Amino acid sequence: MSREQQLAEAVVGLADPFADDVDPVVLADRLARACVDIAGADAVGVMVASARGDLRTLAVTDERAAFMELFQLQTDEGPCLDCYREGRRVDARDMSACSDRWPQVAPFALRSGFGSVHAVPLRVHRQTVGAVNMLIRKPGGLPPLDLELAQTLADVTAVSLVTWSADRVRPADVSGRVQAALAAKATVDMASGMIAEVGGLSLPEARAALRAHAGGHRGRLLDTAQALVRRTLSPRDVLTADADAPPARD
Repeated sequence: MSREQQLAEAVVGLADPFADDVDPVVLADRLARACVDIAGADAVGVMVASARGDLRTLAVTDERAAFMELFQLQTDEGPCLDCYREGRRVDARDMSACSDRWPQVAPFALRSGFGSVHAVPLRVHRQTVGAVNMLIRKPGGLPPLDLELAQTLADVTAVSLVTWSADRVRPADVSGRVQAALAAKATVDMASGMIAEVGGLSLPEARAALRAHAGGHRGRLLDTAQALVRRTLSPRDVLTADADAPPARD
């Protein structure tokens, strides 16, 4: 199987929290395994935050990763904890040079046979809900593309984790969500038509103005469309805001 096929299969497996054989532990285990098989880590641990905000290990690929996760929690230091607390990726490409930052974890990682460590956040809507610890035997770490792949896999998994439910999804639930999507599309089309009529625009131009207004106000496209349909937002306000907006960068 090619790497592209592996990636596609991994994304499909991580993006389906409603399958009968899926639960949070299965999702975390799939993520950890994908970071080894696709991103190239030698061992991986996945931690998620409890209701109190402290991290708990959800999945590991082997005993070495389990000990690394446990040691970070016990010493309250390390790449995974910093990644979670700062909400950004942490790269330790040479653990022998990290003793000042992590005086206990860095030597432990080296004794455990890991020369470099990366940690990527599990995040949903800018909120960090955990972190993925990727352990590599040799110093130098992983290439940037592999780290981007790992972050993408982590982002997909984070969304699945927060949308997973112990209740089985019924056919009626699926149908209801599809109908809601169609209703949302109809609302956006109606709002775009209102903007097009007032501004003398084509429908694609009107939809672009609607999208620009929603993005400029950090709102959802559907919420903006509903405001137009309910007459709580004027099409002229959308057009004026769009005209005043700076040109988009390529």
